[in-house]
Amino acid sequence: MSIIADEVGKRKNARSLSSFFFGVGIFVLAGFILWIGQGVLIPFVIAAFLSFLIVTVKRRIERLPGLGRFIPEALSFTLSFAFILAIMFVLVAIIRSNIEAVVAAAPGYGERLGEIWRELTVFADTMPFGADIREGLDNLQANALEVTQGYLGGVAAIARGLVGSLVTVFLYTAFILVERGRLLSKLTKIAGPHGADKLVSDVIDDIQRLVRTYISVKTLTSFIVAVISFVIMMLLGIDFAGFWSLLIFALNFIPVIGSIIAVILPTLLALVQPGGGLGLFILTGVLLTTAEQVVGSFIEPRMMGQSLNLSPLVILLSLAAWGSLWGIAGMFLCVPMTVAIMIILAQFEATKPVAILLSDNGEIDALQRGYSAPVGTPSAD
Repeated sequence: MSIIADEVGKRKNARSLSSFFFGVGIFVLAGFILWIGQGVLIPFVIAAFLSFLIVTVKRRIERLPGLGRFIPEALSFTLSFAFILAIMFVLVAIIRSNIEAVVAAAPGYGERLGEIWRELTVFADTMPFGADIREGLDNLQANALEVTQGYLGGVAAIARGLVGSLVTVFLYTAFILVERGRLLSKLTKIAGPHGADKLVSDVIDDIQRLVRTYISVKTLTSFIVAVISFVIMMLLGIDFAGFWSLLIFALNFIPVIGSIIAVILPTLLALVQPGGGLGLFILTGVLLTTAEQVVGSFIEPRMMGQSLNLSPLVILLSLAAWGSLWGIAGMFLCVPMTVAIMIILAQFEATKPVAILLSDNGEIDALQRGYSAPVGTPSAD
C-alpha cells in the first residue's frame, strides 16, 4: 500500500510541476504576443474603452428626465459619439494653442534657467567641497537633459502614433458598438460545457460594470482635480494654467506616478518662469499636492468603493508590467486590464489562487449577475 501511495504522490507532484511550467509558458507567450502585437492591440483596446465611454454617455442621455425615453437608440449612440468627438477636438485645439505659446515663450525660459544655473554654481563655489558639488551639478544637468530629450522623443512618437492610428481607433470603435450584442451571443454559444454560457455572460457583464465604474469615477475625479488645479494656478499666476490642467486631468488616469508627475511639472515651472522663485515653487507644490490628496484619498475612494478590489502593490506592479509592454498607453490602461484579468482568473479553480493574490482583501466577490461557481466546480443541478 505504501508503494502505491508513494507512486500516487509522485504522479501528483509531477502533474503539479508540469502544470506550473505550462502556466509559466502560457504567461511568457501571452507577454510576447502583447509586446509583438502592440501595433494592432493598443488601438483595439483603446477603441474598446472608448466604446465603454460612449455607452456610458448613451445611458446618461437615455436617462434624461422626460426626454430620454423618447430618443431612439441609434440617435443616442450618434449623439454620444459626437459628444466624445467634440471633446477630443476641443482638447486637441487647447494642446495646439498651448504648444504654440510654449514655443513663443521658450527664449524667456531659457534665460531664466541660465540665471538659476549661474546662481547655483556661484553658491556651489562658496561651499567647502565646491568643486565636487559643481561637478555633481554638471552631471545633473547632463542627465536631466538626456532624460528630458528621451521623454520628449517618446511623447512625440506616441503623439505621431496616435494621430496616425486615430482613424483606425474610430473604425474599431464603430464596429465594436455595432457588433457588441452579436459578439456576446457568439461567446456564449461557443462557451462549451453546461452552464459555461451563463458564466461567460456574467463575466463579461462584470468586466463591463467594473470598467464602466472605473472610467466614470476616474473621469469625474480627474476633472475635479484639474478644475481645482486650474483655479490654484490662475490665482498664483502660473503660466499655461489651462495646458497644465489638461495634463493633470490626463495624468491622473495613470495610477501612483501620474499624480506625482502632474504636480511636479507645473511646480517646476513656478520655479523657472519669469517672476517665479522658491516661494512660488513651494506654494504651488503644497497647494497642488493638497488638491491631489484630498480628491485621491477621500473623494475618489468614497465614489469608487471597494469595487475594483485590487491590491495597491498589484496596481504598482501592473503599472510597471503594462508600461514595459505598451509604454504610456499601457500605463493608462493597466488598472482596467488587470481588473478584467482578475475577474477571468477567478472563474477557474486552477487560476483562482492567482486571482486571490491580485485582490486587495484576499476575497473574490461573486459575480454580480448571480453566477458564482467557478469552472470545474460541480453545479447544484
